[in-house]
Amino acid sequence: MFYFEGARKPDFSNIRSIDYDRYWEKRGFSLNGSLKEREKIILDWIPAGAKVADFGCGNSLLPLKLKEKGCVVFVGDISEAVLRGHREYGIEAKKINLENIKTEDFSEKFGYIVMSEVLEHTRNPEDIIRVLSPHTDCFALTIPNSAFYRFRLHLFFSGRFFTQWVHHPSEHIRFWSHTDFLDWLDALGLEVIKTESSNGFSFFGLFPSAKNIWKNLFGHQIAYLCRVKPVK
Repeated sequence: MFYFEGARKPDFSNIRSIDYDRYWEKRGFSLNGSLKEREKIILDWIPAGAKVADFGCGNSLLPLKLKEKGCVVFVGDISEAVLRGHREYGIEAKKINLENIKTEDFSEKFGYIVMSEVLEHTRNPEDIIRVLSPHTDCFALTIPNSAFYRFRLHLFFSGRFFTQWVHHPSEHIRFWSHTDFLDWLDALGLEVIKTESSNGFSFFGLFPSAKNIWKNLFGHQIAYLCRVKPVK
């Protein structure tokens, strides 16, 4: 059977439940040593001095880099290990369960709310955007593009849906193409200011702009900067 890189055959025999606190305690929490390409895009988008909340940050280096840039940074995550790790760098951190977003108490207003590779893990992304929209001016979001050409070819040739999980199929429970995500954002009252593919197909380096000219086909992970539309 033929398999494309980035669209591997799922290993259902190794499925196990996920406890994020246990995961980090076993792995040992430490911030990533460098920014991912999608995080570099977000860091460039957010101006110095902005008030920023990063939800579902995990061990991302982005909150620290935003702090070094002069931003006022807050992180929210479900794992206490993650929160302790960021507090060591002087970053305000609070336990936030996005799955129960309607019960969370948000009193602050942020210039930017970051959720990078987060929404596809949640069963209620619409609720998350609606609850958080009154508390921010802009969202910086990233998702994997489910219409990426490798996923299309993988399904066509192997008859298998693409695999975007490691431990359990429920890691990714929502799927969008780039085109669908644009419509989804508009329906939720968000105006897209900028969008950029952080990686994707470049015709073996010969045409690096392809992933941004044809995002829906050649963009793999895509970043979106969105402004909350005024309520009429």
